[in-house]
Amino acid sequence: MSVAPEQRHDELTASEARQGFAGIVGRAEHAGSVTYIVRHGKRVAAVVPAEAVELLDRIEDDYWSSRAREALAEPGESVPHEQAMRELGLA
Repeated sequence: MSVAPEQRHDELTASEARQGFAGIVGRAEHAGSVTYIVRHGKRVAAVVPAEAVELLDRIEDDYWSSRAREALAEPGESVPHEQAMRELGLA
């Protein structure tokens, strides 16, 4: 999926989005449009085409798979997950 440079992105408040939700979803599905939901002038959510999120998921999966392969290829012993979490102060 690609978004044309001239494609505009709407910004609506939550109440505006609620009133026109079916149309917003339809535009995302059929025209690839992105609609941002704003609160106090700040973007807090978005309605986007599903293909955009699926692409982002694939990119993220590919990235972390690559990092895992690199880590597994490193010499030395593996560190158990629980130990790594403790050493990082996350457990």
